[in-house]
Amino acid sequence: MSNTHVLSRALAVTAASCLVAGILAAAPAFAADSSASPSAAAVVVDNDKGGAGQGGAGPSAAPALLAAGPQISRSEVINRAASWVGLGLEYTHTGQTYQGYRKDCSGYASMAWKLSTYMGGLDTTSFVPNGVASWIGKEDLKPGDALLNDAAGSSGHIALFAGWADSSHSSYDAYEFTGSGVHHRTIPYPYFSGYGTFKPVRNNGIVDDSGDQPVAGNWDGGPAGNVGVFRPSTGQFHLRFDWGQPR
Repeated sequence: MSNTHVLSRALAVTAASCLVAGILAAAPAFAADSSASPSAAAVVVDNDKGGAGQGGAGPSAAPALLAAGPQISRSEVINRAASWVGLGLEYTHTGQTYQGYRKDCSGYASMAWKLSTYMGGLDTTSFVPNGVASWIGKEDLKPGDALLNDAAGSSGHIALFAGWADSSHSSYDAYEFTGSGVHHRTIPYPYFSGYGTFKPVRNNGIVDDSGDQPVAGNWDGGPAGNVGVFRPSTGQFHLRFDWGQPR
């Protein structure tokens, strides 16, 4: 009952009859997007996309504790990002915090990457200059990385990369905090048009998981997102498809 489907030149997808149980055990619990309405102050231009006015600039000269974030696995980043989805958190640009992190796009990324809560987290201008993150290439993207527009204030934005949504790598599964709340959704690469220049970036403290890594995306083009795992030991993806058969 298994078939092999080539996703790329380097990676293959295999099936197994016990896949469903493995996926459910390994994949994070993705909550539904929040339906809570943002406050009037959070609505800036388009509150569903892009930055809506970050609540404070990150430090231009970071203390030693911000020079590099703690080591964190990719699956932990995704699980931390998912933990804010569905809570009804309202985006603010006044520096308000939740769990010590600003309730804006860069505060959310700082939380997912488990960075210091100093000043509520870094802002979009500060991740790379402070040595917390580095620019990478498109094909280097892995779950837990991000797409960053490093402009300041409402011109900047960051979306956390959770996996490719299609084999052509023209869209990706992502987590982001916009004026309308925290979203887990598919975004066209590198981001919705008209919101500035976005480039791939990687937290310098992130490490690959030693075991199966949860992945999510809409790789079969169906009506809903799918879940699966990537197995580093074999370089293979084990994915669930909408029609009920793993591949």
